[in-house]
Amino acid sequence: MRLKFLVLLCAAVIAVPAQAAPAMWRVHDTDTEVFLFGTIHELPATATWQSPRILDAFDAADSLVVEVDIPDDPYVVARAVEALGIQSGLPLLIDRVPKDRRAALLKAVDEAKLPIAAADRMRTWLAAITISDRLIDSAGFDATHGADTLLMQRARTANKPIVGLETIEQQLGYFDTLTEADQRKLLVATLDDMGTARADAEKLVADWLAGNIDAIGANADRELRTTPELLARLVQQRNARWASWIEGVMKRPGKVFIAVGAGHLAGPDSVQSMLEARGIKVERIP
Repeated sequence: MRLKFLVLLCAAVIAVPAQAAPAMWRVHDTDTEVFLFGTIHELPATATWQSPRILDAFDAADSLVVEVDIPDDPYVVARAVEALGIQSGLPLLIDRVPKDRRAALLKAVDEAKLPIAAADRMRTWLAAITISDRLIDSAGFDATHGADTLLMQRARTANKPIVGLETIEQQLGYFDTLTEADQRKLLVATLDDMGTARADAEKLVADWLAGNIDAIGANADRELRTTPELLARLVQQRNARWASWIEGVMKRPGKVFIAVGAGHLAGPDSVQSMLEARGIKVERIP
C-alpha cells in the first residue's frame, strides 16, 4: 500500500463535480513564480480535471517538476523494482502476517491474481504495493490516466523540460529501508483497508476533484500518524527537502509548475506549511 492519498486500493464510479477544481497554490516574488498542484497518481479514464485554471498555469511555466520523471520505457521501472524488491530465501509471505490476517492475505493475493510463489520472493513492502496496484488496475484505475502522467505527456508534447525531485530508486528506497517489522505493518494495513477501500476511494477522488484539501489532510493524518516511521519517511522528510528546493528556486527568475501527490500539500506537515515556516508566503489560487 502506498497509502490512500498516494494510490487507491480500489474504486467505483466517481461522482465528478460540475466544476472540478483540484487545489493549486502560488508562490511568487518580483521575478519568480511557482505553482503547486496536488495530484492523484492513478485515476479512472473518466476523471475530468484539466480546467483552464490549471492548464493556463501549466502552459505559462518554463518547466514541469514532478516527484519522479518516469521514463516511457516501462522496463526501467521494472528493473529497479526487481533489483530492490525481489529476493530469494525469504520467509513465506503468509508467515509474515499474524495468523488472524492470513485468510485476508490469501484472499487479497487471489483477487490480485498474484501467483503465491512470486509473492513469496517479494520483500514485504513490495508485496504490499503489488497487491494494491493490481487491485487498483482491476478496478479501472490506471497510472496512465493519473494527473502526473498526463501533465508529463503535455510537457513532452510542448518540449517543456521535466525535472524529477527524486529518482525511482529513491522512492523505492523509502520502503526498502524500512525495518521488516514496519514492512509487515504496511502489509497488514493494506489487508485491513480492503474492506472500506471502495468507499474510501470514492471519497478521496471526490474530495480531490472538489479541491477539499482539508478532507484529504484529515484522511492522510489518520492513516500515517499510526505509523510514525512511514509518516517521517514518506511525508515529513520529503516535504522538508522539497520546501528547501523551492526556496532555492525562488532565488532565480522564472516560472515553475510543481505537481506532486495531493497528500504532500495537505495537513500540518504540508509543503506549504514548511514554506511558510521559512518565511515564504503561499497563496491558494481560487
